Amino acid sequence: MTALAGCHSLGARMTTAVQDGFCKFSHHCYRRGYSQGASCGQLKHHDVLSLRHYKARQLTNSSRLKVLAVDYPKPNFEKSSTFQGAANLSMKLRSAARPEMPLTVVIAGAGLAGLCTAKYLADAGHKPVVLESREVLGGKVAAWRDEHGDAYETGLHIFAGAYPNTMNMFKELDIEDRLQWKSHSMIFARPDAPGSFSTFDFPDLPAPINGIIAILRNNQMLTWREKVQFALGLLPAIVQGQSYIERKDKLTVSQRMKKQGVPARVNDEVFIATAKSLNFIDPDDLSMTVVLTALNRFLRERHGSKMAFLDGLPPERLCQPIVDHFKQRGGEIRMNSKLQQIELNTDDSVKCFKLADGSAVQGDLYVSAMPVDVVKRIIPRRWQSKQYFSQLEGLKGVPVINVHIWFDRKLSTVDHLLFSRSKTLSVYADMSTTCRVSKTQTLHFANSHVA
Repeated sequence: MTALAGCHSLGARMTTAVQDGFCKFSHHCYRRGYSQGASCGQLKHHDVLSLRHYKARQLTNSSRLKVLAVDYPKPNFEKSSTFQGAANLSMKLRSAARPEMPLTVVIAGAGLAGLCTAKYLADAGHKPVVLESREVLGGKVAAWRDEHGDAYETGLHIFAGAYPNTMNMFKELDIEDRLQWKSHSMIFARPDAPGSFSTFDFPDLPAPINGIIAILRNNQMLTWREKVQFALGLLPAIVQGQSYIERKDKLTVSQRMKKQGVPARVNDEVFIATAKSLNFIDPDDLSMTVVLTALNRFLRERHGSKMAFLDGLPPERLCQPIVDHFKQRGGEIRMNSKLQQIELNTDDSVKCFKLADGSAVQGDLYVSAMPVDVVKRIIPRRWQSKQYFSQLEGLKGVPVINVHIWFDRKLSTVDHLLFSRSKTLSVYADMSTTCRVSKTQTLHFANSHVA
């Protein structure tokens, strides 16, 4: 079975043509908040619409396809300075003297931010207590299974070599083998030739040479003149680094490219898909700092743009190992524990977290790892005038929808993340090909997310 998964902006229309056979459709809606490159959000609801009028479960065993994903070797990114920096920082926490009086730290939110906070606090000898409002781990990477075992995720999730802290965490948890690395390529669909793709193949050479060669060798998307102008537009960020990038936060992607003399067609061919895949926002509205930060890491690190998929559902294959890790070291996690109110002391410090069931949770320190739109609703009135918290008002939610489609036969597809070059559908993937799953899951664990 093939399933395509993707996410696109609400209000846009997506039409799927299915010939004879079985197709199942589901959708998820959630919000993302952004302002000048910041992003956060909350899963608002989980809707599943299954077209049950067909004979969906009358598939025989003979029709079950066994899909073998082709994995590439894990990149040797451990030699990079960014990975070593992340590893050294983590080692510093683990090897530091144990605190005489371990702190109890209450963390609201069991997404990756909250879970990772708990992991490293436990590594440092403290006691994290994680509160999650729902019954599922993961936040933005949450996933569910329906009564038939089919998986529904909140989005398409990939892991890049340019994520040193994440790669280091996989190594520390001894779950590196759960990442399925793909060829070092960036693949774009060709609207002018449906079913065809234009590929940027990165040779196994040091950065930024590999990225420059990948751009120069692709002759289907950009002309040579456009390639040169594109490269010149990115050169200052590559040469001057992150300090230069941060200074461009006031400009949108489109504004910055125009100022650098980059042709408008480059925006249509490259930056629409790039901006939406990073932050679900059009390049006319997204801060250039976001795109430059990603491209700078991709172009400056040999394996920065190499991508991997997780071999199963994030709550099961990534989040649960983190929970097991900090629970073994004295931490706690409480599901279905929704934070209702932050109760303050007379000096405006936090007295406790009041939960929806009326109970209170106290600690020595308190951490919010919740989406910004949730935080904005529960910030105590006495905090709202403080500059730190008043800045949250600048963050606005962006509606996003993820689409999953199941078919009763294998479709021709590509074992990789695909950029659609569409204002509606930015990225997608055939998860029945990109992710290794057990035989019983082959027909069900398939989806494609469009951002």
